[in-house]
Amino acid sequence: MINIKKSGLLVLLMALVIGSFAWNPPKMQCIKLLNNNQRVKVSWSCNDCAHFRTYYFYVNGILADSLFGYSSSTQNYTLCDYGSKEINIPSPANYFDCYIMAVDSNDNQYFSDTIHSINLTVTPQSDNTMAYLEWESPTSTLNSSWGSTFDIYKKRAFEDDFPISPFASVPNTQLNYTDTSDVCDNTIFYQVSISNFYSNNEPPCSFMTTIGSAHLVDSTSPAPPVLDSVSVTPDNEVILGFHETEPYMMAFIIYYINPNGTIPLDTVYGQTYWIDPVIDPNNDSRFYRIATMDSCGNVSPMINNQQCNMGVHLVSSDACHRSATIQWTTYTNLFNDINHFEVLLSNNNGATWETVGTTTSNSYLIEGLEFNQEYRVFVRVVNNGETITASSNRINFHISAEESEDFTYISSVSVIDNQYIQIKVLTSGDTLPFETITLQRSENGTDFEPFKTQAHQNGTAAYVFYDSLANFERNTYYYRTFVINHCHTDAGYSNISHNILLRGENNAQTNLLSWHGYDNWDGDVSDYFVMRKVENEELFNAIADVVPSSVNNFSDDISQLFESGSKFLYYIEAKENTNQYGIEETSYSNLITVIQPPTLYIPNAFRPLGANNKVFKPSNSFVSIENYKFSIFTRTGECIFMTTNPQEGWDGRINGIVAPMNVYVYYIEYMMPDGTILERTGTVTLVR
Repeated sequence: MINIKKSGLLVLLMALVIGSFAWNPPKMQCIKLLNNNQRVKVSWSCNDCAHFRTYYFYVNGILADSLFGYSSSTQNYTLCDYGSKEINIPSPANYFDCYIMAVDSNDNQYFSDTIHSINLTVTPQSDNTMAYLEWESPTSTLNSSWGSTFDIYKKRAFEDDFPISPFASVPNTQLNYTDTSDVCDNTIFYQVSISNFYSNNEPPCSFMTTIGSAHLVDSTSPAPPVLDSVSVTPDNEVILGFHETEPYMMAFIIYYINPNGTIPLDTVYGQTYWIDPVIDPNNDSRFYRIATMDSCGNVSPMINNQQCNMGVHLVSSDACHRSATIQWTTYTNLFNDINHFEVLLSNNNGATWETVGTTTSNSYLIEGLEFNQEYRVFVRVVNNGETITASSNRINFHISAEESEDFTYISSVSVIDNQYIQIKVLTSGDTLPFETITLQRSENGTDFEPFKTQAHQNGTAAYVFYDSLANFERNTYYYRTFVINHCHTDAGYSNISHNILLRGENNAQTNLLSWHGYDNWDGDVSDYFVMRKVENEELFNAIADVVPSSVNNFSDDISQLFESGSKFLYYIEAKENTNQYGIEETSYSNLITVIQPPTLYIPNAFRPLGANNKVFKPSNSFVSIENYKFSIFTRTGECIFMTTNPQEGWDGRINGIVAPMNVYVYYIEYMMPDGTILERTGTVTLVR
């Protein structure tokens, strides 16, 4: 019995102890202001939450809401050790105190600690372009359970709620931030948050400030955008691709460059591409620049480096060599510079494309083509890093079996040293080998006959032919060339060129020259230079520059050259303007001699020691130095003076001493234009 009574007493004591046991109240962790400070979210932790039947939430001392922890009929506890709840704020305020009263099953009340909101102050700058944010720390000392940064959120008046991600963060030692407006004219709402890692087992809660606001305007020009590429679409439309460097841009402004300046073309809203509705990329190209415009109408500077669409065109096609050459305008100001160009080819109208080659130049030789195929081609530029590309226009071409790129061009026909005619020929043989090249000759410019043939020389473009049978002093000879290519067809017929036939005659101290113009130069004749040499000169000199004509004439007044001999030698130099092959050739005429008839006047006396008439010599006009002899003899036949220079005379001295006064005999030999040697003899009196 004693034992039983003791046992009952023990049970009674245990019941009393259990009925009066004190549970740990909830601990407040975070407070977060929502809905423009009209709603609050509180977070708490509680080790004994399973023993609490109800939580009562107080905001600024007013009961705001409650939460039941378990069902009294089933004793089914539903709250864990950690919780959070959003609560409507009973009345507006700028500062909020929150705490929880927890009630257990015996109606015992347990009060949590009180947590209060931290205030955020937002002050706009005087011109409303910036807002200064300042806030309190949730505690005087932020230990390791707090986050390392304050996260700053903002929303505009037209947005429903704050975004999930912050727009800026600062270290948890910093309690302020300055924000520059990015709206045109709007109210901006701000809130600052720091995370509280109050448990290693649960996600952190967010301790957020009250919501502050400021009315801001934006008058700052945005940064220029990026023009990624200017391309041509498969439909041959020029398209610009671009992107913004700042968020919230409203529009892009498209410009193009012409000689009159920068002209606006269009304004693009809500898209990052634009198609030029006017330009035909097959026939034209444009340089483009762009700018951005924000929602306030602020416009950025235009980009510095304009870009232009690439225009590709067919230079030539060669069926015999099954090739085609294309060329394109280079791409300017590609981001990160150009790495290479890709050439893409299609023979099924663009259904499939094949890259046939890459290059760093602005032209490409496409080889391995087939006869009578329709091809489509375009070029794509690739930047360094191969992240950006731009495409050219598409062009169509085909090659037929009759086409050939072989060519020959007679660059000059010249008479060399009055011995033969030299014909210089430029060909495509250095890049397009052929089998043979044939020179044809004609005496009327119409009826040509094969004259000479040479085999192809590897890597050689220039060929020279010689005509030693031509009577170039009397006739004009016409020449043309062609090649037999490896298709075994005649190809590349050249221009027709001829020698320059120069004629001349004398006419009373004037030499008259005439010649027909040099024809069929690619660069045409720029000048005819009249080259002349007299008997006492070693080299020819250019004495006139004659304006080109179909028939050319020149009169050479030689009246002042009577002491230069009777023979005047001439030839013509024809100079070419720079031609399509980048050369300026020269063609030479035949060499002619025009002879003026000689005349002599012989005085009958002279005075060696006098003031005048001190030398005895014939007054020779146009007397040739060739076969000329002038001698002085005594009356006894002794030769005392002799010269072969028509301009030299006897000074009356013998061995340096003036001869005695007497009559002396002279003898002269000189040549006529026909080669006849004439003699003149007589006497002259030496007077002292």
